[in-house]
Amino acid sequence: MRFYYSARVRAAFLFFAWLSPQTIHADDAEKLAAEVKNIFRARCAECHGKTRREADIEILETSSFVGEDNFVTPGSVDDSSLYDYIVSEDEGSRMPEPPLPPLESFEIETVRKWIEAGAPAFPKDIQQPDQQDSDSALSNVVGAEYVLTQILKHVKATPRDDRPFLRFFSSNHSLVEGATAAELKVNGQALSKAMNHLSWEPAIVKPTKVDEIGSIYAVDIRKLGWHKRPFRVVDAGTETVPSSTDLYDMVLLEYPYALAFENSETFDELWETYLQPAELIRPIPFVRIDWFVSVATQFPLYEDMLQIPFQLHDLETELGVDSAENIENHIAKRAGMTVSGVSRNNRVVERHPARYGAYWKSYDFETSKGQQNMFVDPIDFHFAGGEMIWNLPNGLQGYLITDNLGNRINAAPTSIVTDKFAEDKVVRNGLACMRCHDRGMKRFNDNIRPAFVALPDSTGLDKRDILRMYVAKDEMDELLDRDEKKFMRAMNDALGEPQDKEPLIPLSRRFLDSPLAISQAAAELGLQDSGNLQQVFRLPQFTRLGLAGLSAGGVVRRDTWEDYFDRISQQLGLGVPISPIDGLTRPDHLSDGIAFDLKLKTNKRSNIFSPGDDMVIQVENKTGQNLFVEMIGTSSRGSTAILTDGVISLQNGSTLRFPENGSIKIRPQLGIEFITIFAKPTRFEAGVLLRGKGVADRFVHQFYDFNNSHLSNVPEQLIKKTIKIETR
Repeated sequence: MRFYYSARVRAAFLFFAWLSPQTIHADDAEKLAAEVKNIFRARCAECHGKTRREADIEILETSSFVGEDNFVTPGSVDDSSLYDYIVSEDEGSRMPEPPLPPLESFEIETVRKWIEAGAPAFPKDIQQPDQQDSDSALSNVVGAEYVLTQILKHVKATPRDDRPFLRFFSSNHSLVEGATAAELKVNGQALSKAMNHLSWEPAIVKPTKVDEIGSIYAVDIRKLGWHKRPFRVVDAGTETVPSSTDLYDMVLLEYPYALAFENSETFDELWETYLQPAELIRPIPFVRIDWFVSVATQFPLYEDMLQIPFQLHDLETELGVDSAENIENHIAKRAGMTVSGVSRNNRVVERHPARYGAYWKSYDFETSKGQQNMFVDPIDFHFAGGEMIWNLPNGLQGYLITDNLGNRINAAPTSIVTDKFAEDKVVRNGLACMRCHDRGMKRFNDNIRPAFVALPDSTGLDKRDILRMYVAKDEMDELLDRDEKKFMRAMNDALGEPQDKEPLIPLSRRFLDSPLAISQAAAELGLQDSGNLQQVFRLPQFTRLGLAGLSAGGVVRRDTWEDYFDRISQQLGLGVPISPIDGLTRPDHLSDGIAFDLKLKTNKRSNIFSPGDDMVIQVENKTGQNLFVEMIGTSSRGSTAILTDGVISLQNGSTLRFPENGSIKIRPQLGIEFITIFAKPTRFEAGVLLRGKGVADRFVHQFYDFNNSHLSNVPEQLIKKTIKIETR
């Protein structure tokens, strides 16, 4: 991002400029300044940092651009040319310069508030812990020795019987890039909020600070119920013995940023003292806080950690709710809104008493016409789907999105509802609901009751029934007040103080939606200096991964970065990556060299079928070498079937056909299903199919054995490919 002394560019945001400078509390000013510093660090420091000061601006030092006749005039957006640049729609003057993406609207709004508040100075960054450099095997990754040593100290200070239940979370990579105390505090609060949203236990659980600055946290998973083992091993289609895989192990299977360290005394001791006794499914000492709060709160981990049923009826049974009976007996209370904050059309909400407090359900519509117009019949309408919200035992909320038949879905169509915090506006169950319902239930004004109160009795509808269900505003407000107080008590307990802002919003938005520049990529790899990395990414082995943009001062999206993080870290010699081969969020793992010539396909190029069609699956080996393969199929509800007899041989030039003879007859309403192939030039141990109540099936390989400072059974050459099959 570069600034030039040029004519001002005016944009729509300047209608705020007439506001007088705001006076805010010192603590609020520091929080606001920390937020803006975080935005500038992520979006502007590439061109305006210590090593590159375009227009003589060091963007993390306010003294270089704030003041009268400077780029930012405290208290006046109208006199601040920096603001003009960031809101400009003219790519010739907009900052950051193309091809870098512009600031998001929420980022621009935060900068505006900061300027109007007098552009308070940025707080200093937390000093990065001293590098001990006593363990040479960890020296390539900044902070690795510090984090592992702090975890080891905490484990040793914990009673031996409790150690296997400890799990750790870190923001170390933020320290490498630079982070304020306020940012680390928000990270800790976001972690606390996220993990309590993922628990059926009755008490709020606060993570324990492991280090003084709050960059590492620990939690006893028994307090959250994550120690429970819901899976049984499936053999020949039959559930057999219980599996040792617990709920938290599912998190480790999805985690893409893990590194193990060979020939490291620290990692060896951690293995003996903690990793091995804990029986972790992967040797991963900690996960990043920003990843956890952004990913574990969405499909598939959100639904699986809470073991949310696939059918609405089953959820209501667990909550002690009989919706039909409550409606018949006038226990359910409704309200209808012509205009809603998230729904594109009219919306009806309905409250029921439930086992742990309240249970709310919304009825959402594709249009506001005909039978989908709630005024046509406020009792019996035709809806497209809905969102369910209920109090968890700890007072926070759980969430579920369903279609009109009560089937659990992972995301709602944007034609019906939208998420204002998501870049693509898709409402994804879990995180979208948490960020929106930051004080519990949202307030609303009922439009149904006032309309029918004013109508004559002879409307052709049962006016008396309608008015009994759509209660008076005072009665509904009393219920909303009660529910909000319950939620806010739990929220304040989780955050450790009265709520100021929803901590999940800034952390998850930056992680999920903000592209990574070279300095952020370096920090996430644990590299202090990004200068050399820019040259490294110009090498052929990295440009083939689609990382050429980083080498030219551009950015890369999060999904691309995660797909190749393991290969990047391995080629840089940072450690042994623990790849999420068996993660549901990692449909493909493409090993160098041979992946392109292994073809997985069906007899239809589009992989789109209609009921009654015949389907054949084929795997063609054109890699130039013999392979060992196994294949699985996964249904739209997460049920998995093994399609090969374990790991089988597939000779070069040959084709695997499934079924071996005949075809699969496509049945109605199958939805979207997946076929996955695993392949490797050398034989590998077959995966194990795990199945449990309220969780998607997991197909798990026993990779990553650690012995005598060495990792073996590492799936370096393993290929994983997935195709999506759709029935329409």
